[in-house]
Amino acid sequence: MKIVEAQNQYTWGLPHWYIFTPWGCAAFVMYAVAATAETNRSPFDLPEGESELVAGYFTEYSGFKFALFFLGEYLAMLSISGLGTTLFLGGWSSPLALLNWVPSWIWFFSKVMLSISVLIWVRGTLPRLRQDQLMNFAWKFVLPMTLLNLMVAALWRFLGDGWARWVICSAILLLVYVAAGRVGMRREHFGPRTYRYAE
Repeated sequence: MKIVEAQNQYTWGLPHWYIFTPWGCAAFVMYAVAATAETNRSPFDLPEGESELVAGYFTEYSGFKFALFFLGEYLAMLSISGLGTTLFLGGWSSPLALLNWVPSWIWFFSKVMLSISVLIWVRGTLPRLRQDQLMNFAWKFVLPMTLLNLMVAALWRFLGDGWARWVICSAILLLVYVAAGRVGMRREHFGPRTYRYAE
């Protein structure tokens, strides 16, 4: 309740949602990555391995048991989207001050459905990661960025109002993001993809 109330303020008609702050945007991206991995959705669906392992452990289930697996996956998406909406997207508050006449439950469920749509879109778009790529991404990029974001959020809180905190916090996050990305990519030697077929 307090989280939504803190975001339910407007300047020039625009909301004060946490996703519109440097630390909030970074936290939202990392939350979305972790939520995708937690629900075993592509590109983190290594347990299923639909194309490589004939749907993984789903081969042992059919009918109603198979439906319960998918129902559980989509219920997890619903709860994760609801939590993300509350934490970063202003909960049940409207995106513009002049739209406050629309009932709050419509805004909340619209944001949740939009989040679920993005999760479905990402599943159909991104290829699956290998196990070593997943571990490198999680331990060498996401975890350091998350710890840094905690410090940036504290810095944002104690710098006070003004443009200085926007510039300082954004610069810290962008510099570390670029540096971590360059270091992570430099260690990998990507060559041209070659295909070999049985003769």
